[in-house]
Amino acid sequence: MSVAMITNSPEATAEDLQAQLATLRAAFRAEPYPTLEVRKDRLRRAIDVLLRYEQKIVDAIQVDFGGRPEALSLIMEVMSPVRSLRYSLKHVAKWMRPERRSPEFPMGLIGGSAKIFHQPLGVVGVVAPWNAPVALVFSPLASILAAGNRAFVKPSELVPETAALIEEMIKSAFDKTEVQVVQGGATVAQNFTSLPFDHLLFTGSPRTARHVMAAAARNLVPVTLELGGKSPAIIAKGSDLNYAADKIGFGKFANGGQVCMAPDFALVHRSDLEGFATAMRATVAKMYPNVRDNADFTSIHLASQRKRLAGLVREVAERGGRVEVLSGESVASLGESPRFSPVLLIDPPTDTEAMRTEVFGPVLPIVPYDTLEGVVSLMNGLERPLALYHLGGTPAEKDYIVHNTFAGGMTFDDVMLHPFMQDMAFGGVGESGMGRYLGYDGFKALSNNKGVVQRPWIDVSRYIAPPFTSKLSWALRRAIRF
Repeated sequence: MSVAMITNSPEATAEDLQAQLATLRAAFRAEPYPTLEVRKDRLRRAIDVLLRYEQKIVDAIQVDFGGRPEALSLIMEVMSPVRSLRYSLKHVAKWMRPERRSPEFPMGLIGGSAKIFHQPLGVVGVVAPWNAPVALVFSPLASILAAGNRAFVKPSELVPETAALIEEMIKSAFDKTEVQVVQGGATVAQNFTSLPFDHLLFTGSPRTARHVMAAAARNLVPVTLELGGKSPAIIAKGSDLNYAADKIGFGKFANGGQVCMAPDFALVHRSDLEGFATAMRATVAKMYPNVRDNADFTSIHLASQRKRLAGLVREVAERGGRVEVLSGESVASLGESPRFSPVLLIDPPTDTEAMRTEVFGPVLPIVPYDTLEGVVSLMNGLERPLALYHLGGTPAEKDYIVHNTFAGGMTFDDVMLHPFMQDMAFGGVGESGMGRYLGYDGFKALSNNKGVVQRPWIDVSRYIAPPFTSKLSWALRRAIRF
């Protein structure tokens, strides 16, 4: 579908960024604690603009990607952030209430109290990626706006049509004192992440995150990093392999595999290896027949991404690994077309790049295992992933996986469900990120959770003020032991 091209704003200078931040910060200082109605109004406007621009979002992403199914764009870019915003809208009144805490003796004597007051932080920066460009602007806004903050957004320059549309959407829904957008490439991004925000939320690769975190550290800006990683899908011995293949195939190949929480590789018992490979071939044939002409398969629109993926496959092939290009084309021709074929890497060498780094594309390594203990040993030797999936097996096996592996989140007997649970924090651990957002946890993460204590009627502190006496020392020793 062709659409009228939107013109991006010119690249911002460092001075422009500072001026935009100053506008947002001045507005926050003038209204440091937005009322419930103000917050609800901002959340409603975010929902409304997503619904009004629904078709434009689909069309802009189609232009940028050169092929992405409409249903997938609706699920990822409209439905997902709308659900997050609606959940915040429904619960923000409850979240804003101070949390009562229990003061210990003697602070809990008559008249004493303790509570946590959720204070807005100020201005939150958002650096959004290209693979889910609208969702990863508006889903964070659900937490940012509910917590009473202002937002400054940097969309990805790798999807220019969608980035320009995001700017248009924000300007149509918000005043420049509430939410602003800046466009630009690497220099703008570097200047943006160097600003003295009150919090910075970045979604992207671990390599880039290291630069982001270093830039933020110069201003002691706290960060939330959502980074992805090698998220495994473990198939228990004797499981329904067709069911497992359907679930993993959907998660792995959706959006051309360009999803941070997609199953990165499959771990299958050695006795089930061939059966699972057969099931995966059948799944791909069912979901994506004729990949080159299939509108349900998302294009790999970035040439650098295609080159990287083709390199992963070629290395395994050159090392004598078993490679199956499911479209039937040759390994040598991979990457020439944006319609990058689904590929299976069966029992690849563990020291290849496909097994060391996140694949982030429609290439599925299938790794055999012999024992569940061996799976845990393998997982704990890799960087900690954003997600972990386990299909089939007994409750005892699932409990063992929960207690002995690390991941930002987990889904059993399916894939990619836990990030859609609005009452659960979403984020990574270790190499896959830090911090959480969405729901109440996101509200708290983007608030100053300030402890507030009211002294009891009795002035307890005067009994421990100088001059210190031997009687006080005696009383303190008794109190410590008591």
